[in-house]
Amino acid sequence: MKPLHLYVTLAASNHIATNGSRMTIMLFAASLGVSPALIGLLAALYGVVSAFIAVRVGRWIDRVGPRKPVMFASCMVTLAGIIAGVWHTVPALFIVTPLMGTFNSMYQMTTHQTVGRYGEPGDRAANFTTHALAISAATFLGPLLAGLAIDHLGYANAFLAMAVFSGAPVAVVWLGLLKFPPAGPRKIEQATPVSGWALLKDKDLRRAYTAAATNNAIWSIWGFMLPLYGHSIALSATAIGTLSASLSGGTVLVRIFAITLVRRFKPWPLIVVSHIMIGLGFFAMPLTQIFTMLAALAFVMGIGLGLTGPLSTTVMYDASPPDKVGEVIGLRMTVANLAQTLVPLLSGAVGATLGVAPVFWAVAACLSGEVWANRRELKVRR
Repeated sequence: MKPLHLYVTLAASNHIATNGSRMTIMLFAASLGVSPALIGLLAALYGVVSAFIAVRVGRWIDRVGPRKPVMFASCMVTLAGIIAGVWHTVPALFIVTPLMGTFNSMYQMTTHQTVGRYGEPGDRAANFTTHALAISAATFLGPLLAGLAIDHLGYANAFLAMAVFSGAPVAVVWLGLLKFPPAGPRKIEQATPVSGWALLKDKDLRRAYTAAATNNAIWSIWGFMLPLYGHSIALSATAIGTLSASLSGGTVLVRIFAITLVRRFKPWPLIVVSHIMIGLGFFAMPLTQIFTMLAALAFVMGIGLGLTGPLSTTVMYDASPPDKVGEVIGLRMTVANLAQTLVPLLSGAVGATLGVAPVFWAVAACLSGEVWANRRELKVRR
């Protein structure tokens, strides 16, 4: 197996653990009668720590390389899963969610930097598409496996099963089976003097950064609201996991053809079209409780999310100074985690008062505004 393929397989294994555990936590809390507002607080804790330390973590990754961050992050995500499995109570969840969210963010940041360094600069689009396919498969499998584990083994064993997946990168890296890419040559005179938020003064980087952060926020909203909506219409854990898997199926399908689409169209028209599809899905989902319709809408949303992910990451990487890639990714994760922290709190409060539908429609309205602001991009072709 090529080093890139092994690396993205390990990244997918970590993603199975975090994505499956997230759904398990939401459903476990709902099964105990926890209010939507408190569940929103749990979801918010995933991003609250990382929102404040992501830039520093990015600088650390730039300095030490990927091996230490991968090992450290995987160990901590595994520990979080074990804590949830052994001490599966609501107080434990308030420890597990920030622990898992913080170190999953570290793993993601390391991955975005590392995948871009395999091969030549011209290989980046293909590399990120390969990574995106692996993550799509993991997003498909994580909730599905978690739902099956919950229904057949119980919540405690579901948490422990997810911890096994997050432990895989630790074993492989510790045994020396993974070859990391070499760091690019860095000369003193090539060092970028600009740092922190000042990096976003560059227009191209700022636009790519905004698109990437929006993509992260949408995934956060979906991961939080789907279990609540499914529980509110009496879907089983397996059915909710299947809906999440349907969205992932859409991401896998579109990413198979992503390279062909990128060669034919510029990234921004594809991003705008993706946001149209996602917005339509969020608008229509609360209007039906028919499972097949819900699955179809999730699949369409998955196509949109599947396009925006690798495209925004590739453009952001290309626009970043070579010695500041980790820091730029840290900036992205800061905003993404702020959204991950604030959105569930607001969504939980609104959901507790008005129900789930207004939250879905608010997301659709925001995406419609973004599409309108970028409507001219639809006329641009290569």
